Amino acid sequence: MLLLPYLAGLRFGFDWLHIPLLIGWLTGWLFSYHALLAVKTRRFARVRRQVLVYGAVSTTMLLPVVVLRPPLLWFGPAFAVFLAINVVMVRGGQERATVNGIVSVTMASLMAMIVPATAGLDWAIGIPIAVVAWLYLVSSVFYIKSVIREYGSVPHRIASTVYHGVSLVIAVLIWPWLAVPFGITLARAVGLPTRPRMRVPMVGGIEVAVSLVVIGFLLAMPA
Repeated sequence: MLLLPYLAGLRFGFDWLHIPLLIGWLTGWLFSYHALLAVKTRRFARVRRQVLVYGAVSTTMLLPVVVLRPPLLWFGPAFAVFLAINVVMVRGGQERATVNGIVSVTMASLMAMIVPATAGLDWAIGIPIAVVAWLYLVSSVFYIKSVIREYGSVPHRIASTVYHGVSLVIAVLIWPWLAVPFGITLARAVGLPTRPRMRVPMVGGIEVAVSLVVIGFLLAMPA
């Protein structure tokens, strides 16, 4: 799911800089995970090696990307704001809050615009892809909570269903054929939380399958 916006952004064309971008993005995500873990536990020594290694690899990979594509630096302030929110939420013991999850997937969704910009194209062409990716990833935040941490919570299930309905309408307005994948997400949001509690691997497997369907439609969307 983390790769979804990146892969969808490749529909505009591949550039060799996409390779260090991908490595830098994934290791940067791992760096932020361990750094936030240090913030939460206040035990930096336990994750020092991971923070230093992932941070060094991510910086090394992303440096040539931003040097050769300076406009990418405009995304820096957005990531800084979102990461600051993550830190505040983690410090407050709310790292698993819905808001924090939405902030995280918003950062991931930006990759749909960063990928074409890395190829030297106008980042704006990736906006529709980023919006659709964001709609889906946020739906996953609601859905996964409704079948795991918030299983049995009627208010959360209602909120999830409402969000999925609204996201379906927005997606159809962007491209009518998106009714198919977003219809699937709505169906799983309505039906699965009412069934016997599922194991985490099953929840993950279902979501991976749904994300593959979403990627397929994102790649087929008209430019």
